[in-house]
Amino acid sequence: MAVAQIINPGASIQTALHDAVQALERKSVPEPEESALHLLSHSLGLSWESGHRELREVLRLPTMTDTIIESSSPSLLQTLARQPMSKDQCNAFQALLERRIQLEPLQYIVGQWDFHNLVGLEIKKPMLCPRPETEELVEYVLEEVSRLIQRREDSSNTDRIRILDVGCGTGAIGLAIANRYHDAVQVVALDVLPEAVNLSNNNAKKFLSEYIGEEEENKLSSIYKAILCSADDFTNTQKEQSYKMDFDIVVSNPPYIPSKDMDMLSKDVVGYESDRALCGGEDGLDIIRHIVHRLPEWTNGNCWLEVDDSHPSLISDWLSSGSEESKRLGVECVETYKDFCGRDRFAKLRVL
Repeated sequence: MAVAQIINPGASIQTALHDAVQALERKSVPEPEESALHLLSHSLGLSWESGHRELREVLRLPTMTDTIIESSSPSLLQTLARQPMSKDQCNAFQALLERRIQLEPLQYIVGQWDFHNLVGLEIKKPMLCPRPETEELVEYVLEEVSRLIQRREDSSNTDRIRILDVGCGTGAIGLAIANRYHDAVQVVALDVLPEAVNLSNNNAKKFLSEYIGEEEENKLSSIYKAILCSADDFTNTQKEQSYKMDFDIVVSNPPYIPSKDMDMLSKDVVGYESDRALCGGEDGLDIIRHIVHRLPEWTNGNCWLEVDDSHPSLISDWLSSGSEESKRLGVECVETYKDFCGRDRFAKLRVL
């Protein structure tokens, strides 16, 4: 049954929500309940922070009739549940549901998403939609930043901790770090897509401007700045351009999916998210190799990578401590880590 046939003007919010979830389930849309909640909240113009949560409570309420509601003193939640959908609200909701049925990512449809400590990070096609496992990568980096801050306090060093984020996309990783330690870090972010650089810098204004004051917008770069540059080109060895290096930490969620696995990606990824942000070449390690080759120029510290689950063992063998390749490149693999699903997902490298 088409969405237009089941979501009609005058239907209560509770009825529209139940019918939308069922319609998405019939179309085998991933996370049908979560999708319906966010899309209806967006259609009704509810608060980003609380709207979908309120609607989740509406979804959990017993199915109500006007007779039952009118016979008692309805709560605010019950009043919301029985509120009729206007024609404009209904049309807006139906249009968003149709997009979701086509498997367009929910984050693109609503234009924002929460990531780590960032509430309402702006998301635009074709940048990658931030994944939950990437929040784990942020946590690993934050732990290291915390240790570095403590060491600097002990030595009365007031310099900012400099972090390089390679392949920033929406800016999620670097901004989550900068938002947590805005008075102690400076993040420089790289991307090869102009729209990614613009989006990251716009997100930086949204989340970091409060820390620098209205008259000091030019000082935003002291906390965060995204620039248009590839990992391979971020060097002072081949160009007249002179970049400030000496980063304390490098972090990256690079394109890492092997080309042979691209056809196996779900339909809500293929055709929407950028292939350049997903595919890492034949074995998925193309950009990772660029990063490893540049690391000694960028930092004397550690590099944190999110990688394909086939990569940690390959990287461990390639850059094992004491190996010829590790000595030649000046980089070794210190440790690998699993994500919350138990998949090999992260690698910690160290410059020798």
